[in-house]
Amino acid sequence: MSDLITSVRAKYDINQSSFTATEDSTINALVTAVSKAVRRYCKREFDSQQFDELYNGTDDRRLALRQFPILSVARVAYGPAAALRVTNTGAANQRATVAVTATGLSLTRVASGTSSTDTSVTWATYPTLSQVAAAVNALGNGWGATVADGNRAAADLRAPQGALNAMNVQAPLLLHSQELSGYDIDANRGWLIRGPLAAEIKDAFNDPLMPAWFGGINFWRVVYTAGYATVPDDVQEACAQWVAALFWQTKRDPGLSHESIPGAVARTPLGTMPPGVKALLAPYRDHKILASGG
Repeated sequence: MSDLITSVRAKYDINQSSFTATEDSTINALVTAVSKAVRRYCKREFDSQQFDELYNGTDDRRLALRQFPILSVARVAYGPAAALRVTNTGAANQRATVAVTATGLSLTRVASGTSSTDTSVTWATYPTLSQVAAAVNALGNGWGATVADGNRAAADLRAPQGALNAMNVQAPLLLHSQELSGYDIDANRGWLIRGPLAAEIKDAFNDPLMPAWFGGINFWRVVYTAGYATVPDDVQEACAQWVAALFWQTKRDPGLSHESIPGAVARTPLGTMPPGVKALLAPYRDHKILASGG
């Protein structure tokens, strides 16, 4: 996560001819702090990134993605199902768990008060679920695995999952098994839009009235790229103004509630975001849509 502006850009708004090394350090710290604060306030990222996110069903034709504008969509999948089941039946073990990480499985067991974790089953070494299951079965120490569709890519097991209890039970690891083929993109709003009678949904669930984005918690998985190649100028200006205001505040006695010079200046230390900064950021705040069905 990079800063939204450079220290050089921030100095334009500070309007001081030269800066000491200490002031440079202060500005660098303020740029990073303000960049994080702006992201939190707007509830979004600005620089272009790829996102892999889960969404609940909305019962609406529109699915509002968390990041926008949308640059491209790589995958929309739905219907999480248990693709791999892991268990540990070792008599010497008192506890066993399995977790999915970004790179593979994390298998932890506790025997006689001693915990040990095996992370040797990685997607790079075992790219399909059948290979993953065979690798788990070869570990010994009570570990075993079964797979529903062995040709599936192991990396499609989305992280994080678990740690799930696997001691004498089959811990189900979920994979979004259905791929969606029809939807429109409203790139600027960050919406994926579906008609109410998606053919594959109607056929699969035998319900012609099924809403486009149906389903329960984390039913949809969307992999997409969103953001700006260059942070918009008004966002940069908002950051620079806020950094400048905070910079000049560091020059004043923090114990003062306000300071004034009659006929010259009257200032109160910042307690909230400056109004001008808030106005610049208003168009970029996170969007929400009502489930109106229209």
